[in-house]
Amino acid sequence: MTTRRRVSSNVAATEQIKANSSESSITPSKLWQILIVSSFFFIPYFYLIFFHYRIDEELKRSIFINAVLSFLGFAITLFLIPVASRYVLRRNMFGYDINKKGTPQGSIKVPESLGIVVGTVFLVLAILFQYFNFTSDSNWLVEYNAALASICFMILLGFVDDVLDVPWRMKLVLPSFAALPLLMAYAGHTTIIIPKPFIQYVGLKVLDLGRSSQVLETDSIFC
Repeated sequence: MTTRRRVSSNVAATEQIKANSSESSITPSKLWQILIVSSFFFIPYFYLIFFHYRIDEELKRSIFINAVLSFLGFAITLFLIPVASRYVLRRNMFGYDINKKGTPQGSIKVPESLGIVVGTVFLVLAILFQYFNFTSDSNWLVEYNAALASICFMILLGFVDDVLDVPWRMKLVLPSFAALPLLMAYAGHTTIIIPKPFIQYVGLKVLDLGRSSQVLETDSIFC
């Protein structure tokens, strides 16, 4: 009886390990299929950019650097997603695909919060792109860095939402704070042209909103 119990317990443990491994298994990426399909779009695109059309050499250089960094980001993301998936599964941060409920795929654990991997890689590559394409006296440098700050805030907000399950009323407010760096760095025009049917009521053809335009732009987040 003791031998039978040990054998049965070992079989049960083995089955449990197999079940856990099947649940936590990550589907391998279809890298070659992606590259083959992408080549049908990239080859004509690069031919038109670098050979067919007459484009400024500086712009060609910027496009080429952007393409190289984008491919590098794709490769890094493809490598980091399985690594991050194992970490979030250990922390029990997963869900199930409700569209596959009742099928074998419906019982597989789907890792959550993986958007932080894609967002972080994009943020780092955007900073590197700034190094190759902007000079210290560039007029766009302030607004570019402000946009990076807004993106960083939204990445953090998305991760916090996955971990803490932020209620909807807070989700409507927090993006307005994320837009503040971009709004404060904006130094363009704040005037609007009044539509002709309303000129007789407003009394102006052009209206300068001033600082109030930043409030209106913050409100536009909710649209």
